[in-house]
This record gives sequence, structure tokens and C-alpha cells, in this order.
Amino acid sequence: MLLAAGASHLESWLGLGYTLSMNMETQPSPVDPNSQEKSLLQRWRTSSLALVVANLVPLFGVLALGWNVTPIMIFYWSENLVVGFYNVLKMRRAQGSVAGSNTTLNGRQVAQTDRRAMIVFFIVHYGMFTLVHGIFVLVFFGAGSSGVFSELGLALLFLIVSHGISYRRNFIGRGEYRQVAFTSLFWQPYSRVIIMHVTILLGGTWAQAKGSPIFALLVLVILKTAIDLGLHLLERRKFQPAAK
Repeated sequence: MLLAAGASHLESWLGLGYTLSMNMETQPSPVDPNSQEKSLLQRWRTSSLALVVANLVPLFGVLALGWNVTPIMIFYWSENLVVGFYNVLKMRRAQGSVAGSNTTLNGRQVAQTDRRAMIVFFIVHYGMFTLVHGIFVLVFFGAGSSGVFSELGLALLFLIVSHGISYRRNFIGRGEYRQVAFTSLFWQPYSRVIIMHVTILLGGTWAQAKGSPIFALLVLVILKTAIDLGLHLLERRKFQPAAK
């Protein structure tokens, strides 16, 4: 699987100094609660800033490149691929217990030994979800999209870097991977993607109906950025390691 292979290579770079062993017990060093809270806020600020910068790329496209709603919607759809890629990394690294998750595979309770099978299932399941979503975007917003893909390469790089920073600083650096189970991560992208993209599709339809004026496009970009940032912060709180 290209996605799984790519995840393995990138993980070795993003997870500097961390091992994949599920049996290794990590003994955290004693830390001062005040400095820990300060470090937590700093990490959130860094990943949040990276998220905002990546989400402002369409703003540059609208003001400098004359983007209409079509490249913006394709750009936002492409984030599904980035989210799925990093979720594979997270499922590979997660060390939380699957006991009590009530997740079944082929009619039986999922165990730690089912990690690889769950990752493959996620790739297929989420891949089909993303494909259908992409077809929907192209059908409704794809008119005149043939010339926009060359402009989206660098924009996509911003998304990859933004999610990579969050993965490295939050999921790995803050130890989120120690408490979250890979079974929980299977469904994690869907709630964020569905909430965010229902809003985007409604906003995109409105902007398209208005003829893609700059004002409508700016509202769409700001709305998506605000929702994305809010969901990002909620996810960080959900995965926040318990105080020792």
C-alpha cells in the first residue's frame, strides 16, 4: 500500500527519538506543573498558528491569483488526503488500550494484534469516503477546474506541513499517543471532516450562487479557518494526557 509505505517513511522523520514498540514502558521525568502548563500552551500556539497559516493560503489565491470557488473547494477537499495520511501514522503509533472500545472486526472484539488489519480497513474505508466526496466536489464545483491543479501543489504542501507540525508537537511531543487507542482513531477523522465540509459545501454553494465575488470567498475562507481551529483545539483537549 503506497499510503502505508509513505506513512512508515515519514513517521521515521516526524517521530524523532521515539520508538514504535508497543511494549516499552515510558517513564516520564518529573516536571514542574507550571512549566508543563506553559509548555502545553506553547505547543498549542505553534500548531494553531501553523493551521491558520495553511488555511489562509486560499486567501492568497483569491487576492493574488484570482481564484474563484472551484480551486478553493478542491484545496479543501485535498485536506482529506492529508488528514487520512496522518491518521495512519497515529494509528501505527497509538499505545492506548483497546479494552472496552466495543469495536469489532469480523464479528469479534478488536485486540492489539488487529492493528494492521484496522489500518488497512481504515485506508479502504476512508479512501472510499474521500473518493465519493471528491466526485461530489467536482460535480458541483468542478466547472473550469482543468487549469487549477498546477497552482494547488504548493498550497497542498502548506497543509502537509501544518498537520505534520501538529502530529510532531502534539500527538508525539505531548504524549497523546500514549493514551489514545488506535480503535478510537479509526473514526476520529470522520467527525471533523463531516462537520467542517458540510459547512464548506454550504458556504461554497452560497459563494458560487453569488458568482464567486471576493467578499463571499473571503467569508468562506474565514468560516472554514474558524471551524478548523475550533475543532483542532477540541481534539487537543480530548487527547490531553492526564495529569500525573
